[in-house]
Amino acid sequence: MEPIRHVLVALLLLLLVVIAGIAGFMYLEGLSLFDSLYMTVVTITTVGYGDITPGTFYGRIFTTGLIVSGVGITLYVLVEMMGLVVEGRLSEAFGIVKVKRSVAKMKNHMIICGGGRTGSVIVEEFKAEGIEFVVIEHDPEVVKELKKQGIPVVEGDATRDDVLIEAGVERASGLVSTLPSDCSNLLLCITAKGINKELDIVTRASSQEAARRLYSIGVKKAVIVEAIGGRRLAKSLIKPAVVDFLEFASKTGETSLETLKVEPGAKIANKKVKELGIKEKIGAIIIAIIRGEKVISNVGPEDEILEGDTVVVIGKRESLSRLEGTDFF
Repeated sequence: MEPIRHVLVALLLLLLVVIAGIAGFMYLEGLSLFDSLYMTVVTITTVGYGDITPGTFYGRIFTTGLIVSGVGITLYVLVEMMGLVVEGRLSEAFGIVKVKRSVAKMKNHMIICGGGRTGSVIVEEFKAEGIEFVVIEHDPEVVKELKKQGIPVVEGDATRDDVLIEAGVERASGLVSTLPSDCSNLLLCITAKGINKELDIVTRASSQEAARRLYSIGVKKAVIVEAIGGRRLAKSLIKPAVVDFLEFASKTGETSLETLKVEPGAKIANKKVKELGIKEKIGAIIIAIIRGEKVISNVGPEDEILEGDTVVVIGKRESLSRLEGTDFF
């Protein structure tokens, strides 16, 4: 927006010069409003037809000052406007305006803080799921690349209130922070929570201690990326077929994992897995039940699902979509 701001300031100065010129010629030379405007325009554009000329001493002094100031400001406006067009800054500036308008319409969207390597993976996941989102990134090169892909991006420091507000944090439902340091992630989460207390935040952490600090301020999930990567590497050696299957399933989109909350009054609540027939009716399988801090894995037909549980289901993407649209939940 800086290039457009320069032009607007220059145009405002030019307008003030024109108004001063009109007022000066009307007062000093006794010209009409139209003649004063005409005289001002031909003076600051250096046309000088000579059909109307200042007839008083003070009028000539005023005209001299008007030429010096008006011509200078007019040239400044032309240079700025040419710079916008020639350097491509005009389309860039209007692109920023377009993104701002787009973000202003977003509601219950996601915010990705950091568009680097980790952020780009999250972007692809959100795009695949059809989730509305905006990225906050401070690196101009990364911002440029995201814009090329048509991804809505806000350039700036994600830990600042004004940048988060520009990304619509007060209307967002979730935020993902991929900033490299624990201090930055902690500051970001505190700032975001200060603006929107209901915001669900998932962030990266470098250690269990850092994760505990993040949980203490209301972060929904603190992920130790290095630990997950280490376990994935180990599993790739120990159980390569399992890892290959999960990677293939996630890439092709044929098979997916979904977590579904069992709300009070849901038909699935207080029933055993075998009573539901989800596998037979929907083609999905319940593989885990999360109950508070406890995770029930290897779910069997006799396991009971209670209100407040979170059910982890695996199946084809279309099957999981049908499951969410049924009366089970």
